[in-house]
Amino acid sequence: MIEKCSEAIVLNITAHGESDKIVTLYSRELGKITAIAKGAFRSQKRFVNKLEIFTSLQIMYRPPGRGSLFFLSEAELLKPRLALRTTYPRFVAATYINELIQRFNTDNDPDPSLFLLLDWALDSINTEAPLKTATLFILRLLGICGYKPLLKQCHNCGRTARQSIKFTISPGNGSITCNYCRKIKQDTPLTLYPRALNFLHHGQQTELYRLGCLNLPATDCFQAITPLHHYSIHLLRQDIRSWSQIVRLQGTGCR
Repeated sequence: MIEKCSEAIVLNITAHGESDKIVTLYSRELGKITAIAKGAFRSQKRFVNKLEIFTSLQIMYRPPGRGSLFFLSEAELLKPRLALRTTYPRFVAATYINELIQRFNTDNDPDPSLFLLLDWALDSINTEAPLKTATLFILRLLGICGYKPLLKQCHNCGRTARQSIKFTISPGNGSITCNYCRKIKQDTPLTLYPRALNFLHHGQQTELYRLGCLNLPATDCFQAITPLHHYSIHLLRQDIRSWSQIVRLQGTGCR
């Protein structure tokens, strides 16, 4: 069988037997795939220091035969992203992003825009506040997957975000309702304050390569991501395990 090549990002790695590794990757051309790297633990050339979570690789592979596993024959390291594995806030944000990309995607369903978003996010965590990057990632991920939150105005009365007006995201359709129109006035995990809402609205409109120019005070980072997270778990009907670690980043200055 002829080998092919693709650029891919490592999402997860598990041991398989004494010398092999099972690798989950998100590929530009293939989407999410699972591959076996034979002899990866013993390799001194093909895979050494390459099959690490969050790395970007140029992989040589063969498509599955009878089973579902791709065969990974070789990999060239493109971006090591060492800081994402050695700095706690960066590791937590990158892990959360990795889990989201896996939960929102089925196998072998490529989307180049998702690949570019994931690549941008993992690069951005190195230079930007990790929690801010994770917030922008989940915001754009929801849009690409067809669940874009409707953040421009209250779907009931048309009020836009302004000082002292709070909004709540509807988990059913992603629209927002202002505090004047809501019958229940208490805050919930889906409540958005004006500063966070404005940040998210701009995050939807800004080109990907300019997202790093958007700023949000560190104290508002967690308030911005929380409603998006709860909207996401409503859509997925399952928890995101790494969320508990994101909660621990609150109060760290998002750095």
